[in-house]
Amino acid sequence: MLYINEPSIIIGKHQNLYSEINLPYVLANNIHLARRISGGGTVYQDLYNLNFSFIHESENLNKINFAKYTSPVLDSIRDMGVNAQFSGRNDFLIETKKVSGNAMHIFKTRVLSHGTLLFNSNLKVLSAALRNNPEKYFDKSIKSVRSKVTNISDYLADRIPMDLFVESLFQNILTKIKDPYLNSINDQETKSIKNISTQKFQTFEWIYGYSPKYIFHNSFKFIEEPVRFCLNIEKGIIRSYQILRENKEDFEYQSVFEILVDSRHEFNSIMELLKGNEILNSNLKFSLSDFCIHLF
Repeated sequence: MLYINEPSIIIGKHQNLYSEINLPYVLANNIHLARRISGGGTVYQDLYNLNFSFIHESENLNKINFAKYTSPVLDSIRDMGVNAQFSGRNDFLIETKKVSGNAMHIFKTRVLSHGTLLFNSNLKVLSAALRNNPEKYFDKSIKSVRSKVTNISDYLADRIPMDLFVESLFQNILTKIKDPYLNSINDQETKSIKNISTQKFQTFEWIYGYSPKYIFHNSFKFIEEPVRFCLNIEKGIIRSYQILRENKEDFEYQSVFEILVDSRHEFNSIMELLKGNEILNSNLKFSLSDFCIHLF
């Protein structure tokens, strides 16, 4: 399958979402957030990034490897005149720069192998969206390895539009597969896909709650008073908090933090929870969104 997503950040199954992204930038630019069922690191996708997926049956799981399943795609890119190489990190590289990240998921004898292809993506947006501060998070999640990236289109002899690249790549891939045939997704399958997406992959429990438990800590000046704090989060829910100061009993605004206990650690949920809070509303220098962004 070849497919394209709207501007999105897709994290690996065992990653902490917030430690991988630049949340203020993501919110300001309406970038979708998602979690996939395969492992590996975080990727940014947009309308000029092409995704590919292979689903295989394999009785011998010991012989499964990325190079085997991605070779039709890599060879097809080479056929288009691009000197791409397969790296030891299961990536495609052009001149040491990454153009494709790959991941895999195994269920019984079924193997899902999939990856990205940066064709002509906005690399400035990619860089800004993934500019994170993982030091604020204490957890045991899988961390992404940052890499220099580039676009495949910059290495083609002739500049071609996205749709022509997709068609050329697809036809090339077909020549690498023995006895290929095309199978369209029918209406019933489309309905099932949408149901699975709604019931699992778009839920808070999957996107946010699947993150390993973590401790978030930060410091900022809250209504002219410096405060250091930490939040204990499990399954996406704020279980407890701590105000880190010598005289925490004298911290006048502790009640604002108390409201957070048992709430979702998710920006819009906290914004809604604190909407109309008297302490925040009484201070014109400190907006609700200013406060909430410090909690991530």
